[in-house]
Amino acid sequence: MALWDRIKDSAQTMQAQLTAKKNELQSGAFRDASMAMCALVAAADGTIDPSERQRVAQLITTNDVLQHFPPDDLHHRFEEHLDKLTEDFPFGKVSAMKEIGKARRKPAEARAVIQIGIVIGCADGYFDDSERAVVREVCTALDIPPTEFDLHRALRAPRRYRALDELPQAADDRLSPRADSGTAQAVRPEAAIPDDDLQVFLKALASTTRQKLYSHFADGEELTVGEVAERAGLGPSTTSEHLAVLRRGGLLQSTRTGKLVRYRADQEGIAELLDQLHSYLLSPSEPLSPSEPQDTRASQS
Repeated sequence: MALWDRIKDSAQTMQAQLTAKKNELQSGAFRDASMAMCALVAAADGTIDPSERQRVAQLITTNDVLQHFPPDDLHHRFEEHLDKLTEDFPFGKVSAMKEIGKARRKPAEARAVIQIGIVIGCADGYFDDSERAVVREVCTALDIPPTEFDLHRALRAPRRYRALDELPQAADDRLSPRADSGTAQAVRPEAAIPDDDLQVFLKALASTTRQKLYSHFADGEELTVGEVAERAGLGPSTTSEHLAVLRRGGLLQSTRTGKLVRYRADQEGIAELLDQLHSYLLSPSEPLSPSEPQDTRASQS
């Protein structure tokens, strides 16, 4: 079984284990450490986009193992950590790790905190490298070997959004006019179907707004959300959402310097995806046509 499949199965098992022992996980230390863990996973790649913030907040308030704690209290603690991480990432991370360290005294709680981080990270379909790195750091802080959770190996898995309809919809996204036309389209052999990375890449480019936003990075500039928003004449929130889609599609990279997050074109990633697209377009295709009626005419003797 592939490592990614093992991790997904392991996350499901972890959630079941957490639910089974939720009556033992009611201390304030576990609550505080869990919320700090969730915040670090949400901000693992150095950016905190609104959709990720909302997604993790919802997972926190609906997770069975945290039902003993008031949802508003959990949400407040989670948001407090995210605010610190947004304002000053290094300081916010130190603060979160300090809260997580409270769980070290009870190994069962420490393992539960790590399990929650993995469950939250896997919930969107992709436990990415930055999230895994954060959970590994937490393992070290809690004196638990990362090997216990299969976190020591390199992972090659699909990007976060694994299907076209799982990408966040932007205002100018439109369905293809051929989608419901009933017109038979050419289909490619299963081996030639573009992989998830390529599908997300194509989806990211499907929006004219994102195409225009990406053009601001064509000269190799590194820009903040505010700088791109000002050039494009869009609001910061809308710009942030579109840039997040471009980043997940492999077109942009993000780096954090102090409080600032800057985006730049991911030239190597784009070249790799274009090679995939080239191979896909050159692969043989087979026409999809309606079933033809059988010829029932008997042969003449």
